[in-house]
Amino acid sequence: MFSLLKENKMFRVLMSYQFFSSIGGAMFSMFILLSVHLIYNNPIYTGIAGFLMAAPHMFSFAVGPIVDRRSKVAIMRLTTFLEFLVLSLLAFTPLQENLGIVFTFAVIFAYSIAALFEAPAGTALLPQIVHEDKIMTANSLVNIVAMVGGLAIGAILYVSLGSDINFAFLYGFSAVFLVIAFAISWFLKNLPSDSADSADSSGSSDFSSSKAISPKGKTKSAGASYMKDLKEGARFLKGNVLLYLVIAAVTMALVAEMAYVNRPMFLEYHVGAQGYIIFVVMGLIGSIAASSLVGMLGNRFKVGQLVFKLLLLAGVVRIAFAFILPNHYVGGLITTVIYAAFATAVLIIFSSLTQKIPSNDMVGRVDTISTTFRAISVAAGALLGGFLGNIVPDVGHVFIYQGITLMVIGMFIMLVPATRKLPKMDEIAKAESQEA
Repeated sequence: MFSLLKENKMFRVLMSYQFFSSIGGAMFSMFILLSVHLIYNNPIYTGIAGFLMAAPHMFSFAVGPIVDRRSKVAIMRLTTFLEFLVLSLLAFTPLQENLGIVFTFAVIFAYSIAALFEAPAGTALLPQIVHEDKIMTANSLVNIVAMVGGLAIGAILYVSLGSDINFAFLYGFSAVFLVIAFAISWFLKNLPSDSADSADSSGSSDFSSSKAISPKGKTKSAGASYMKDLKEGARFLKGNVLLYLVIAAVTMALVAEMAYVNRPMFLEYHVGAQGYIIFVVMGLIGSIAASSLVGMLGNRFKVGQLVFKLLLLAGVVRIAFAFILPNHYVGGLITTVIYAAFATAVLIIFSSLTQKIPSNDMVGRVDTISTTFRAISVAAGALLGGFLGNIVPDVGHVFIYQGITLMVIGMFIMLVPATRKLPKMDEIAKAESQEA
């Protein structure tokens, strides 16, 4: 699996960028909700914060054609710099307390807008620099690098901050890593859609340039209108097996966000603020393990059956987490690792299919259309989760609801013939997978 890093110079640069960018981003995604919870101690505020993190992504459909028709690298540079500015502002944590929750909401919203462009740009860039047969391996390595960065920071924070989390230090520290990521981004290069292998150290190419062809076999006109691009992406998604995977991902996102906005309160109550860091780190360990296994073994299994089993097991473990954690600290850690591993494996497979099935000049549109629907679901889940956190007798019930839903989604994957019959990842061809 790691031979890809040795063979592909541009992929190594991308991995370096992802490592430092993930550290800065991890600080925001892992601790902003805990920050809101500890400062304001209001589940409704935590839910609104989660909503604002997702709200900009409801307009992801508008980003896809922009990403497809603009420099992916330039977008990544700009958004990384904007994220640095936002985290630098968050470093002045007293501003949160003095200016109130509205200031905090505004900062969260600004960061989320920057992230709205960065993720699809990176998604669309990867197939340009990595051969399509190595997409899932590449995604696994990207995920490993991102998780290792977050894991390193989590360990540092646990040792240095103790039970008193200094958010000013946390966000200022992470801003430094975003500056490093911004500097590395200047070594990234945009490549033609048909030259993924040209990014390796030898500069050779060993596969056909057919990737640059649209699903209908016609080269996309440079002057095509934005709306035409968007409609073409929507038509492709509607008539493809990806549609069912998007439905599954949207439902997963809804219940995951309901649990996510309640996680700070659930963990802080049972294990404390420092314990929260430990559980975040254990989740990252589970994600790293899953990424490694998917990268090495993922191509050996039929995709549809593998996703079904992973979702079923993830649901069982999530339900167990709600019962075990209040009574057994170590058991809670173990279930956290296992759940993160299963969930991460499913997300890697979904992401790989999004990059593998469409032509390279269609990836940005398909990804952001899918992201739009997931974001709507996440935003709704955040508000619903904040509401449920106020009314359920035990917030652990939210995690039980999530587990049950994951099992239902797994059954959905098996009941739909198009998803149930998905072959092994390396057997899925772009032309062959464009069936209704």
